[in-house]
Amino acid sequence: MRQDLHSTRRRWPETFAVVLCALLLGACSSAQRGHDPQLAEQLTSILNRHAETGARVSARVIDLATDRELFATDIDEPLMPASNMKLVTAAVGLDQFGPGHVFETYLAFDGNDLWIVGTGDPAVGDGKIARQYGGTATTVLERWAQALKNRGVHEISGDIRYYAGALDNQTVHESWGHDDQVYWYAAPVSGLNFNDNCVDITVFPAADGEPAGYEMVPPVRTVTVVNECVSGKEAAPTLDRLAHADVLVLGGGCTQRKTLPSKPVIDPAAFFAEALRTQLEHAGIRVVGDIAEADEPLGGTIPPPAQWIVATHETTMADVLWRILKSSQNLFAECLCKLNGKAFAVRRGCGKAPGSWSAGERAARAFLRRARIDVDDFVGADGSGLSRDNRVTVRLISDLLVEMHHHRHAEAFRAALAEPGGEGTLRGRMPDLKGKVFAKTGYIRGVRALSGYVRTEQDRWLAFSIIFNGIPGSVAPFNDLQDEACGVLARWTKDGASRTAVATQPQPASATSEDLP
Repeated sequence: MRQDLHSTRRRWPETFAVVLCALLLGACSSAQRGHDPQLAEQLTSILNRHAETGARVSARVIDLATDRELFATDIDEPLMPASNMKLVTAAVGLDQFGPGHVFETYLAFDGNDLWIVGTGDPAVGDGKIARQYGGTATTVLERWAQALKNRGVHEISGDIRYYAGALDNQTVHESWGHDDQVYWYAAPVSGLNFNDNCVDITVFPAADGEPAGYEMVPPVRTVTVVNECVSGKEAAPTLDRLAHADVLVLGGGCTQRKTLPSKPVIDPAAFFAEALRTQLEHAGIRVVGDIAEADEPLGGTIPPPAQWIVATHETTMADVLWRILKSSQNLFAECLCKLNGKAFAVRRGCGKAPGSWSAGERAARAFLRRARIDVDDFVGADGSGLSRDNRVTVRLISDLLVEMHHHRHAEAFRAALAEPGGEGTLRGRMPDLKGKVFAKTGYIRGVRALSGYVRTEQDRWLAFSIIFNGIPGSVAPFNDLQDEACGVLARWTKDGASRTAVATQPQPASATSEDLP
């Protein structure tokens, strides 16, 4: 039965007689024979409620106890997935690396130069992960400075050298919108990443009419702040970044302390090294030389020779996964996409090739093919879904969910998905379905996606995918349709009935800062 779910695209029959016979007998696939008419009626009515807008919907529901297809509409239409692309990236990464994998970043010292050697870890200095462990974005740098002092190091006589060659040097995808690139969700991607490759500005009032005060994390000298924000002015503070320079412009007014949305830097690896130099100087460790990029890691190997390693920062796969799937953090997905490609290349005997987006797409296609999932219409331009060149079908996404439900790492995959009322992009949606829905949201202009799992009131598991494309305006009404559909699925029963429930008041539905794309 599972093989039916992973069927390839319909092919032209070998003879006209086969076609004629099929038509006369009213033949249909086993999946079609399994559809639940009552569920189909309910979902069709809900999902097409705003059809007059011109928005297109593709959707599919599968009973995971039997792999029976309960509902399907336009499931072979190639669509922009927005952040539902992260389901593919996370599944490939989990399959390749496993839930116990640890991403490492090394601080090493050869007696002259201080080295940062990266392996593509996206999470160094990530504030949300750091807070989980009682730290802040700069805690890792503070610990590294202390590790040097514990060795009696109070001066770096040479340079701070950094190696970011685990991933290629294409830090910004060619298909990302130019206007997006000054926002945190389009931060550049590197083999060395710190604080999500962004700076965070917090403003606070001074005397009325005077420039507002501000703090920057990390406090690097390579980012210039032009402060035009006026204390006491009744206007919201604003923060803009110039298109091609690490120059931030503070504007508006300030009457209370406020942290503004993060802004990305131009060169992530050099930014990491500069943040470290700033922390070393704060800790009383003098750096004599400059910051310099290295073409090869210290000693020519990763990890560096053990005698030179001062400290190692580790990030677990579990932390990377929840930031990708619960939080929809794009940088994490892009790094994992490239790392998937690098691991795939290693298995094919190309061990020195850096991770890249094209290699990540090849890794994704290979995984999907092994799972007998049709990839004819799949385009994996990037790993996060920010690119409008990405294409999936609802058949592919739902088949992927079935595959991961049966996968050896199924529990880790589902645990990383967002839940209503929990941490992540579903925290403000479907409060009455807490503990019932585990899913990935997705939003870019004109697109609203929601795919994942529903646990029914009969404790049966369903996989579902609902993707709208061509939304002409606000996506909020389509959030409501997805939420209502999930409510119907939660009440579905195995005998084909769906218990009617009193409709709950829809929650305000809008794209959050964690749901881009």
